Amino acid sequence: MSDQGKGEFWAFLAGVLTGGIVALLYAPAKGEETRERIRETAADLKVKGEELAAHTKEEAEKLLETGRHKAEETGHKLEEARHKSAEMIEEAKQKGTQKLKEAKVKGKEKLEEIKEKISHKDEPEEAAEETS
Repeated sequence: MSDQGKGEFWAFLAGVLTGGIVALLYAPAKGEETRERIRETAADLKVKGEELAAHTKEEAEKLLETGRHKAEETGHKLEEARHKSAEMIEEAKQKGTQKLKEAKVKGKEKLEEIKEKISHKDEPEEAAEETS
C-alpha cells in the first residue's frame, strides 16, 4: 500500500463505522432488528478488516522482498568494486616496482659513467706526472 491515501482511508473507515452505528442506534426499529443490524455491520467490518490485514501483509512481504533484493544487489556491487580496486592496487604496485627497477638500473649506469669520466680525468694527470 502506498503512503498516499493511508490517512484518508482510515478517516473514511472510521467515518463509515461511526455513521453506521449512529444510524442504527437512531433508526426507528425494534430492538431485535437493531441488534441484528449491529451484528451484520460488525461482521462486515470484520471481513473488511481481515481483507485489509491480508492486503497489508502482502504489501509488506513485497516490500521486504524488494529490500532483500536491493541489499543483495548492493552487496554484489560492493564485492565487484572491492575486487576491482584490489586489481588496480596490484597493477599500480607492479608498475611501481618495475619503475623502481628501471630507475635503479639507470642510476647504476649513470654512476658507472661518472666513475669512468673521473677515472679518465685522473689518467692524463697520472701520465703527465710519470713523464716528468
